[in-house]
Amino acid sequence: MGKFLENAWYVAGWSDELGREPMARRLLDRDLVFFRREDGLPLAMTDRCPHRFVPLSAGTVVGDEIQCPYHGLKFGADGKCYDARVNETNRDRFCLATYPLVERYGSIWIWMGDPAGANPADIPDFSFLESDTRFVAGRGTTHMQANYLLEIDNLLDLSHLDFVHPTTLSNGAIASGAYKVWQDGKTVHSDRIIRNTPAPVQFLDMMALSTDPRWDKAKADKIVDLWLDMHWYAPSTLKLDVGVGSPGLDRANRLDQMQAHYVTPESETSTHYFWIYTMTKLGQSQEHLDGFLKVIRKAFEDEDKPMLELQQRAMKSDFWTEQPMVLEEDAGAIRARRIIDKLVREEAAARELAMPQAIAAE
Repeated sequence: MGKFLENAWYVAGWSDELGREPMARRLLDRDLVFFRREDGLPLAMTDRCPHRFVPLSAGTVVGDEIQCPYHGLKFGADGKCYDARVNETNRDRFCLATYPLVERYGSIWIWMGDPAGANPADIPDFSFLESDTRFVAGRGTTHMQANYLLEIDNLLDLSHLDFVHPTTLSNGAIASGAYKVWQDGKTVHSDRIIRNTPAPVQFLDMMALSTDPRWDKAKADKIVDLWLDMHWYAPSTLKLDVGVGSPGLDRANRLDQMQAHYVTPESETSTHYFWIYTMTKLGQSQEHLDGFLKVIRKAFEDEDKPMLELQQRAMKSDFWTEQPMVLEEDAGAIRARRIIDKLVREEAAARELAMPQAIAAE
């Protein structure tokens, strides 16, 4: 069985980090090179010249081709080398794998499986990132030496905020909140609501939501309802809606912050974690936004990352073989793992079924 689900959209990086200069990135245990054509269209292909195996990312982009720095062979958008030194047989035999890309929501999405199945309509909806009523207040990339499913576990069980982030993201009452998990096809919803809890004023200040006229900052002991709604879309993207309001206040009138979390496997034991948070347009100062970004980075890089890397080092085999204890708050993460396992098995079975047919057609 394959290690990763290949027929799916993953985030490969931010749109603005990709230009004419080659960019190397390892995704799903494959070394890839990214660059833009002269018209700005992004391309991705195998980052290895088939001649003497030098990474093409060490080369240069010439026109719409990428040139190997060793012997000058150039490869086009179709992965083929049209140099006069390469005959037709070798041109087809040593064609590099290329990958469908889509730019959306400020990110580059890549399809690593059968190109025929790459439908941009299957990219999860993160249109809140382009809403007229909110703006992207901060983003970042955290690279961690841990399997990507450990980060998905982490995000689907936000009770860990009380223990891993006691001074940054929690008011100490999140783990005691009512927990609800449900599944819609290949999407898992993991929601937590904490009712009649002391307002996490420090967190509200960091979110700049305390500037909203509906929030009385002076009442530091105000009792509120707090929501954390996490939505996971197979295999590796998540949307978080954090909201707070007076007890019983309908959600349309709450203060809220929306976040996007893209968790892309680099290898079996390393992950690219791309995260974005948005805020409502309330005239926050740049100083305020910079301060919140500093707190978020601390939470993700100095608190989450070390914990997940400790997990990875402690695991001697795969997750299920380790026979983990399962708690009630693990329900969302377990559902997500079961979905991925099923999709990977089905993909592997379809690949095996198609193999004899492909051989017979040759």
